[in-house]
Amino acid sequence: MNSDINLIIDELVKQNNITYMEAILKYTDNIDGEIEAVAKVLNKSIKDKLEMEAQELHMMKKKSTKLPI
Repeated sequence: MNSDINLIIDELVKQNNITYMEAILKYTDNIDGEIEAVAKVLNKSIKDKLEMEAQELHMMKKKSTKLPI
């Protein structure tokens, strides 16, 4: 079932040309579920894409690969 959710979210992104954030919200609304429950079953790939979107929108700080000096 978990992989089904991930596939559905990927399909929503591709078919509707929307972000992963929007796709997760749309999926959650469609199943009348809670975002927290869906978030627990997302795979690492989708979580990484979601994190990149959030960083691009300045909703999260970008991870720094530099050592503090």
